[in-house]
Amino acid sequence: MSEPRTSISRSLTLLASACLALPATAAAAAPPPDDGAELALVPLDDRPANLYFPTMTAASAGVETVFPPSDLIGTFTTPGDGDAVGDWLLEQEDADGYVVSVSMLAYGGLIASRTGTAATEAEARERVAVLRELRAENPGTPIFVYDTIQRLALSALGENAELYYTLIQRWAILTDRVENLGHEELRAELDSVRAQIPDEILEDYLAARERNHQINRLLIEWAADGVVDHLILAQDDAAPYGLHRAEREELKTLVAELGVEGRVQIFPGADEVDATLVSRFVQERNGTRPTVAVEYSGIDGSRWTAPFEDTTSDENIERHVLAAGGAMATAAPDIHLLVNTPSASAGERAADLDSFVARIDELEERGEDVIVLDAVEVNRADHALIERLEAQVDLPGLLSYSGWNTAGNALGISTGHGFARWSYLASGTRGSGVPAALDPAQAHASYLLHRFVLDDRWKNDVQPAAYAEARSQGWNVFGLAEDQAVTMEGFVAERLAPLTADFHADHFAGHEVVVARRGAQTHTATIGELTSTHIALPWPRLFETELEPEVALTWPTTSDR
Repeated sequence: MSEPRTSISRSLTLLASACLALPATAAAAAPPPDDGAELALVPLDDRPANLYFPTMTAASAGVETVFPPSDLIGTFTTPGDGDAVGDWLLEQEDADGYVVSVSMLAYGGLIASRTGTAATEAEARERVAVLRELRAENPGTPIFVYDTIQRLALSALGENAELYYTLIQRWAILTDRVENLGHEELRAELDSVRAQIPDEILEDYLAARERNHQINRLLIEWAADGVVDHLILAQDDAAPYGLHRAEREELKTLVAELGVEGRVQIFPGADEVDATLVSRFVQERNGTRPTVAVEYSGIDGSRWTAPFEDTTSDENIERHVLAAGGAMATAAPDIHLLVNTPSASAGERAADLDSFVARIDELEERGEDVIVLDAVEVNRADHALIERLEAQVDLPGLLSYSGWNTAGNALGISTGHGFARWSYLASGTRGSGVPAALDPAQAHASYLLHRFVLDDRWKNDVQPAAYAEARSQGWNVFGLAEDQAVTMEGFVAERLAPLTADFHADHFAGHEVVVARRGAQTHTATIGELTSTHIALPWPRLFETELEPEVALTWPTTSDR
């Protein structure tokens, strides 16, 4: 994999004191594939969610990922070079498949896509036209594409960022309710909010929305023409009301008119789509399609819409499952998807979680494949669930886990990883011997460790402490100065490294992980030492961190399941 970018600091003596080496790139934790499959991926941006997550999802299934060089995809508020990314994409003629973010290709990344100045509609159309060239030059190679339906709010950047973030979001919701749905009782509030937003900010916001919407219409037409094999339009952070609602309905109508329901998915999410489409590539390559049954810890998904989303949980799950190459089932599924949802009342919460975790343990004991989707909390794991999982469940025995960011993000991350890993095991590792399956198993175990530590220990422990420390210094946690970022990176690494080591020692070291399945026989390896952990801030802010642990495996073991 070509190195995607350089983080703020690549060498921290604090980590050395924790006796942990620091690999230079995400690729250090991603072993080479066993069968030579290569997936060219144009990411949404250079955050870990769009580089490390899909890299490890693919590696756990024996697939190598290649990304554009770091200087082409930009970083933070510096947009990528869409024209150069397009040229790079056409050069990947030996790739076995393509996953392409149109936000990067047309505008230079997710943040840039939210501004009208990133590109005119004509410029965006010219840049995405590279997809037609890619199809012409690679007629039999799968091309999977995704874009976002713009979120309600602006990016929280610059002067008065948090104020305008809230005002624009509220204005978009009120405009939909008053102008489209006739809720006149809200007009006075709408007028008041509008008066607080400078004209130039609102005009740029609306220009970006209209341009992006037209590009999304174009992509649907290209799905109908066969330029794109599968298209995902992911609704970035939203709500039941807002300007996105009319855009989404118009796009859904176009999908129906063109008869491309099987090629186009529209659902809440954004950062998870790379992993979702990696899974789809793996399923198609291996000729697999997992069937999935869903169970909830609390209320049924048909009665719950997660924060920042506009679709009930059950519908979002079904769309993500289909997009990742799976199918819904009610009986005898290949995979059990256990979803943590809110309880009907606070008094029922403890009992609901107890039963939920007991069910996970029961399924594991029966040898079933289980994915845990932790959807309750926004931007973090449900620590009450994690405590119970740590006490009762063999964590390395799970196919995957995620509680990262929004429910839709966690859904795509967990199903992408879990489905891809299942496919690799179900396909008999494409005829390779068991030793060749060790590298994908190592990637899988390393990534599963990452998921638990990142989503719980980072989000529930270290990140709140880092926010408090930075704010005590008067620093902006969403826009750190260079020296501040270096200081806070050290703060994060000093605390997160030992938590990673402890989680590994308590819940991974000495446990077995499935390496390969041959008929009725399952081969396992034993998880050994934590050989390295890389920690760094990818952007000068504290919303996310790079966390890349790598574990060793020992094989053969004395027992097979």
